[in-house]
Amino acid sequence: MITKRQTSAIEFYEAVQRLSERLLGNREADLNAGIAVVPSLKQFCELAPLLFWRNGITEMSIYRDRLADEARSHIREIKPGELAKCRALPLILDVREKDEFVRGHIAGAKHVSRGVLDQKICEIAPDYSSPIVVYCAGGNRGALAADNLQKLGYQNVFSLKGGLSGWLEAGGLVETPEYRECFQG
Repeated sequence: MITKRQTSAIEFYEAVQRLSERLLGNREADLNAGIAVVPSLKQFCELAPLLFWRNGITEMSIYRDRLADEARSHIREIKPGELAKCRALPLILDVREKDEFVRGHIAGAKHVSRGVLDQKICEIAPDYSSPIVVYCAGGNRGALAADNLQKLGYQNVFSLKGGLSGWLEAGGLVETPEYRECFQG
C-alpha cells in the first residue's frame, strides 16, 4: 500500500536532485548497490504526488507558486481594468490547456498552451516589440509564461493580474461555446 508522506519543499528539491543525479549518473552502480532507480522522469512525475503530500496540498504546487512569485518580480502585470481600457488591444495569449480555453476565454485571445509557447511564439508574434498580454486561470502560469517570453527577447510583455479569475471578478466578459453558436447560426 502506498502511503502519503509529509515532506518539506527543501526535502522534495533534494530528492529530485538525487533522482536526477541517479538518472544521469552511473545507473549500473546504483543498481549494484541495491538502489531502486526510477527509469523515467515520466514515472517519477506520476509517483511524486503520492509521495509528497501535505494537508491536501502537494509540495509541488507550493514550489510552483514560489516560482510564479519569483517570475512576478521580473515581469510587469496589467490589471484587468487597465486591459479593458486599452484603445488598441495587445495580442492576448491564453496559456491554459486547450480544454480550459474551449470552455471560455477573453474575446480575441489566441490559444497557445504554456508548454508549447516557446516553440510557437515566433509564428504568433514575429515582432519582438509588439505588446503581448498573457493569462491563465489564476495568474501563476501567466506570470511564468510572461517571464519566459521576456527571456526569449520579447520587450513589451505583461501578465494579466489574477488571470481569467481576476478578469471575471472585474466584470470582464468571456467568449464561450454557447456565445459563438448564437452568432454563427
